[in-house]
Amino acid sequence: MNYSTFKNLLADEAGNFAMMTAILLPVTIGVGGVAVDLTNVMREKAEIQNIADAATLAAASKMSKDDITEAEATKMAKDEMVGQYLANLQSSGMSEDEIAAAKADLQKNMNTGATITSTGGSSKNFEVRMTLKANVQLSGLTRVLGFETIPISVSSISASAREGNALSMYLVLDESGSMAWDTTTVDPLKPTKQETYTATVQGTCYDYWRGYYSCTYNEQRTRTVANYVTKIAALKTAAGVMTTELLKAAAPDQTNATAQETEAKKLIRIGAVSYTHETKTEQKPAWGTTTAKNYVLALPAVPEGGTDASGAMAVAFSDLQKANVTEATQHKAKQNYSFSRFIVLMTDGEMTGYSNAWNKGIDDKVRTACAQAKADGITVFTVAFMAPDKGKDLLQACASNKESYYESSNMSDLVAAFGDIGRKAAKTQTRLTN
Repeated sequence: MNYSTFKNLLADEAGNFAMMTAILLPVTIGVGGVAVDLTNVMREKAEIQNIADAATLAAASKMSKDDITEAEATKMAKDEMVGQYLANLQSSGMSEDEIAAAKADLQKNMNTGATITSTGGSSKNFEVRMTLKANVQLSGLTRVLGFETIPISVSSISASAREGNALSMYLVLDESGSMAWDTTTVDPLKPTKQETYTATVQGTCYDYWRGYYSCTYNEQRTRTVANYVTKIAALKTAAGVMTTELLKAAAPDQTNATAQETEAKKLIRIGAVSYTHETKTEQKPAWGTTTAKNYVLALPAVPEGGTDASGAMAVAFSDLQKANVTEATQHKAKQNYSFSRFIVLMTDGEMTGYSNAWNKGIDDKVRTACAQAKADGITVFTVAFMAPDKGKDLLQACASNKESYYESSNMSDLVAAFGDIGRKAAKTQTRLTN
């Protein structure tokens, strides 16, 4: 082709539009695909970032709440990430082979780790880190340009700080006459006891006029019977378990009771008041657990009286309410600038006052006192110990929520309830950051 021929070809407009269209159409399609895919890639990256954040947050929170190890937290974060990522791919309509390939690629390019740092006492910091790369499938429009996937990368760091939970607690405990009754639990330390009873005996009697003759008479005898734990003794054991849980939480790295109590005196204040149909002298909140524990142990072994918790609840609320700055002042002196407040209300009966019949007026007073405490931000735990229906109804209404109400039909249940209350009350505060 000489110069004149080439010049003529360029000058010939026939078919030029088709030629240019053939050349530019793939480029135009590809550019359009890039615009669409750019939006999709940004959306996909945001979704993966959200999944990664959720995975690390969940693992960091789990470390703080349940004391899982660094290795367990790492595995949990990975499993959460992979599981949710694959669920999203499945919902997008990808084939099983494509999903399997994406899973392998994600696991290969995911780096996850967790650390626990002690900051003194019961305070710890927890951190979970994750970085990952993933390939996002491009649309058919962009593939015209020769691109199948585009890589994206995300990183996530979540931290939780667990601080010793400073708290003020009041025990409001029933010591009415029915607390002297037996539970169904045999005392493991002294399973039997001697019991005196009156027996009717067939024998021979004598008097001056009749001489000897057959007769029946009563005679005091003794016998061996099962020695059941009384309700009041069960309560003392249960309260001891609760204080043990509080001590563990105050100093989780300590096993010595004295060292635990020393730490507890920096965080925990407990008061106690018992009641019959009368309100007994209270023990004002004091640092640590020993003072309240001794108060409970000193409750009478054979209690007497009726049941009226209204006065005792009033005492507990008066000492814990926000308007009373005593607790806040005491905690501030220990550098506890925030603290939780709890009331533990326990009864084995219904509100009768000094009678054998349920008293609606007293019941209503207790309900009002509970509502007042909850409105003030105090968490109310309640324990119905072998209680009748009206007692259960009252304590269900008094509890802050369903998880704060306990029904105990035997000593084991009571001990478990108080132990759980101790763990919940001492549950350390968790701060999550991402």
